[in-house]
Amino acid sequence: MAGPAADAEQVLYRVPADLRDRVVLLGQVSEDDKVRVLHSVDVFCSPNTGGESFGIVTAEAMAAGVPVVASDIDAFRQVLKGGEAGELFTTGDARDLARAAGRLLDDPARRAELSAAALAAVAQYDWSVVARDVLRVYETVMLGRTRVAVVQGTGEFP
Repeated sequence: MAGPAADAEQVLYRVPADLRDRVVLLGQVSEDDKVRVLHSVDVFCSPNTGGESFGIVTAEAMAAGVPVVASDIDAFRQVLKGGEAGELFTTGDARDLARAAGRLLDDPARRAELSAAALAAVAQYDWSVVARDVLRVYETVMLGRTRVAVVQGTGEFP
């Protein structure tokens, strides 16, 4: 697990005792380390239970070409194109998560298919695309706006 953890013991306590020796808490990682971690895994899991407005970490995994298993919350459903670009599991259901991850881990062809679909889906979030879309909105607002001139110093409209 990567990311800031206020209390590593508390995080590990939430993991079943027989699995704790399989969990490695990486803590906060650099961008370079994040890339290495993403390229070292067979499946990326986003088990969030809510509160995600977009899912940037999930999108980063997709951009790295990693097949994703994610909670079926709105943000992930949108980024994963309703399950076309990643596996969705019932939010908060550990058994469903295990089944979805297990299926992917046992099926290299499906992982390759989802990896390709994820790369295609996440391309719409590339900065070159996003910046062009934002610029288009600004142009629409600026060009569509009626400009009102004020004669300097008089407060009158010509």
